[in-house]
Amino acid sequence: MKFYSLYDKVWRTDVLREAWKQVKANRGAPGVDGESIEGIVSRGEEEVMLSLLQEELRAKTYRFQPVRRVDIPKPKGETRPLGIATVEDRVVQTAMKLVLEPIFEADFHNCSYGYRPRRDAKMASTVIRNDLYQGAWGVVEIDFRSYFTTIPHDKLIILIKQRVVDGSMLRLIKQSLTVGVAYEGKVEPTKVGVPQGSPISPLYSNIYLNLLDQVWHRRGYPEKLGASLHRYADDAILVCRQSATQALQAFEAIASRMGLTINRDKTRITKLIAGFDFIGFQFVKRRSPKSGKRCIYIHASKPSQCNIRRQIKIFTKRRAPIRPAEFVQAVNQTVRGWVNYYRHTNASQAFRSLQRFINTRFRRHLNYRSKRPRLWVEEVPECGSVRPRDDLHRERSHQV
Repeated sequence: MKFYSLYDKVWRTDVLREAWKQVKANRGAPGVDGESIEGIVSRGEEEVMLSLLQEELRAKTYRFQPVRRVDIPKPKGETRPLGIATVEDRVVQTAMKLVLEPIFEADFHNCSYGYRPRRDAKMASTVIRNDLYQGAWGVVEIDFRSYFTTIPHDKLIILIKQRVVDGSMLRLIKQSLTVGVAYEGKVEPTKVGVPQGSPISPLYSNIYLNLLDQVWHRRGYPEKLGASLHRYADDAILVCRQSATQALQAFEAIASRMGLTINRDKTRITKLIAGFDFIGFQFVKRRSPKSGKRCIYIHASKPSQCNIRRQIKIFTKRRAPIRPAEFVQAVNQTVRGWVNYYRHTNASQAFRSLQRFINTRFRRHLNYRSKRPRLWVEEVPECGSVRPRDDLHRERSHQV
């Protein structure tokens, strides 16, 4: 089914207000204009901004501004370019996503889980574990080389035109793709790829990779090659029951025709008994100590555990100028989301290890502030809920 009238839905009052609500909830840094969400809210200019956006969109005079590029460091020393759009551009792109997402969501394959409504990492991990029990011996861990920055605009537009025929909407989409990138005082035009960090970029990513999902299943590769595909945004794995080499060659052939490149340095074939990481989970097959049968276990991956410790270290230094109550509150806010992410997995050992790490950091912090050698904190059975002893808490708070 093709849609001929969509542009007028973007500048509808209710759509723009919902888009602003989502942008405000996600927060984010200012763009090239230096305008922040906090500044707009503090000056009471929310309705004025939405009215101006509505008028410019209705008159078809709205133009996206260049995105501000920021290099985000990766754990292994590399960097990831992140494009920060202006607040107004984020509102318009979110409104575009609200209009376009239901249209393309109906086409997306069930093997995709990332950045989709009512789908998340927990669902992906559960489905993958069930699939691994179906006679799988290993997986192919697939990594695309700079996926977001290599998406061909012409091929992406062809896929979008299969559903969207509204000329005004297509022009707005093309404008969002070709917006320039401001970096080190220069504005570079965007001829290929989509900026990471844009509200609508995940939707563009899923639209393009959905072609790969559909071709993989339309050719019957899950049955012919014994390899089922699971994808979370640009992270993908092939669960193999037959030759993993043939499955990888078939996948690479499809990706090559789409103008994408497989990173051979990070793409590898792994046996289940050795374990593999996917979207922060570690899947491994080992013998159960209770039943003696071989089972699939899901743990928090080692990089994920190192990352949460790194976050806690930032604000839990011994000389941190914060009160013990603030210390506990900051730790709980950081740990709670991480614990909920892994609550459904076999993460008891990771939780206990994290609890010991938090107790040690808190103990060192209190020792430094009190200059006393022996202080301790009460152990809490559930990770992510650490608190000091009440009497010790009152004493330390009074001294601070």
